[in-house]
Amino acid sequence: MAILGPDGQPIRSTLSNAADVPEEVRQAVEQAQEFAAQAKREAAAQGQPELALQGVQQGLQQMVVAFQQDVSSDFVLNATIDLLREVATIRGDAQADELQLFEQLRDNRNEVEPYYAIGSRFLQMGQTFIARPFMAKAKELVGNEPSQLGQAVDVELGQILMELGGYAEASSLFQNLNDVYGGLPIELILKMTECYALQRQLDEAEALYSVVEDEAVANNPALTDWKDELGDLIARVHDFEEEEEMGLQQWHYVQTRGMLLETNPDENMPGERFIFFTPSQEDVAYIISLTAGILDIKGYAPNKILWLGDSSEVLARLFAQWWEVKEEDIREYRSGDNTDDEESLALLVMAHSYDVFSLPNEQEIVELFPAKAGMVTFALDVRWTERQPIVPDIAGYLSQQCFLPWEAKIDMREDGFDVTPITEAPDAKALALELAALFPSEAECDEFAKETLEAFNGCTDLILDHRDGDLNRKSMVTHSPLPGPRFGIPT
Repeated sequence: MAILGPDGQPIRSTLSNAADVPEEVRQAVEQAQEFAAQAKREAAAQGQPELALQGVQQGLQQMVVAFQQDVSSDFVLNATIDLLREVATIRGDAQADELQLFEQLRDNRNEVEPYYAIGSRFLQMGQTFIARPFMAKAKELVGNEPSQLGQAVDVELGQILMELGGYAEASSLFQNLNDVYGGLPIELILKMTECYALQRQLDEAEALYSVVEDEAVANNPALTDWKDELGDLIARVHDFEEEEEMGLQQWHYVQTRGMLLETNPDENMPGERFIFFTPSQEDVAYIISLTAGILDIKGYAPNKILWLGDSSEVLARLFAQWWEVKEEDIREYRSGDNTDDEESLALLVMAHSYDVFSLPNEQEIVELFPAKAGMVTFALDVRWTERQPIVPDIAGYLSQQCFLPWEAKIDMREDGFDVTPITEAPDAKALALELAALFPSEAECDEFAKETLEAFNGCTDLILDHRDGDLNRKSMVTHSPLPGPRFGIPT
C-alpha cells in the first residue's frame, strides 16, 4: 500500500529500495547525498549560501556514477530529483528544465520519450558521458522497428558513441540506419567516414568519402569545409600506414594537426594521458626549453612573447629568458595580435588551453582561429576532457586537471589529496629567472628537440607548418582512438 502525499502522488523514499540496486550505485547515491548535506551544514555555519549550491552540484556530479548502471530505479531517480530540487530552490527557479525532465522520467519510466529527452539534452551540452546511459535505455525501449522516434534515437546514440570513442558501435548504428531507411543524410555519411578513418579502416573510409560528391555540398559552406577537413584527416592517417600501432602523439596530430610533446610514461595508465597532474618546476623548465629548441630548429624563433591567462605570464617570461627577448616585446595578448606580418613572429603562451576563455568575447576567440605567419601558439597543458575552440600549435601535456607549481599546493594523503589554491599572484619576473636556472644545457636541449622532431618526421600536415592563413586551428575533440580513464565526472 502506498502513502499519498499532498499532491495525491505516492511518496517515494530513496532509502526504502536501496537494497534493490547494485552496491556501487547505492554507494554513489549515498555519497552524493552526503556531499549535499555536508555543504549545507558548512553553508549554514559560515553564512555562505553559495557553499550549499556548490555541494549540491558536486552531489549531482557524483550521481553520474550511479547513472552508468541505473537510470530508472526509484532510488536513483528520487535522489536525483531531490538534489535538482535543492538546486532549483537555492537559485529560485522552481521550473528548472532538468528538474522537470527527471520528474517526467520518474513518472513515465516505461516510455521512450523521457529517456530520449534527457539523453538528447546532455548530448547538446557536450556531456556525452552522462547522455549515453539515458539514450541507451531509450534504444532498449524503442527497439528496432522503423519509426521517427527510433530513427532519432539511433542517430543521437550514434553521435554519443562516436564522441566517446566507440567508433565501431557508432558506424554499425549508422550502417543499420542506412539499411533500414535506404540512405543517410550527408552529415551522417561524413561522421561514418570519420569513424572508419579513426579505426584505420581506410579502404572503407575512402569508399564512403567518395559517395559525397563536391556538387552535393557546393551550396553549403559548412559541409564543404567539413568534407575538406575530413579528406585531410584521412590523409594524416595515411602518414602512418607503415606503423603497426599509433600512440597518443600520432593520434593527437591526426585529429588536430597539433604537436604533443609529452605523454604519460606510466604504463598502468591506458591512453597515455595525464589525469590529475602536478608538474614540478623541473618539468615546466624542460617543456619550455624543449619547445624553444623545436622552434629554433624549425626556424620559428619569435621576437615577441605574448601571454593569455592569469597563470601564463610566468611561462611567457620563461620563454623570453631563452631567447633574451626585450622587455618591451613581452606583454599580454591583445585583439589584433594574430597577424600576417612575416617580419615579426609572436609566440602566444598559455598555461592551459582553456585560457582562451579569458578573452572578453567570442569574436576575439575567433580571431585566433587562422594560422597566420605572425603567430605560433603554445599551451603547457591541454584539457582533453572538454571541448575547446582551438588546439595550440604545440602542446606540452594532455591532462584532465593540471595545477602548476604557482597555482596550487597539493597535500597528498593515504586516501587521496587536498588542493589548496594559491591566491597570491607570483612575481612573474622573479619566478621566470628561478625556472630558467633549471633549463637543461643547450646541447641537451638541442638533442631532446631533435629526438622529438623525429617522431613527427612523417607528418605532412602539421598546423605549425601551415602559417599562411589558409587553414584554421582545429577545435579540441574529446574522443580518441586511444580511450583513457577519467576521474570524477566531465562537466
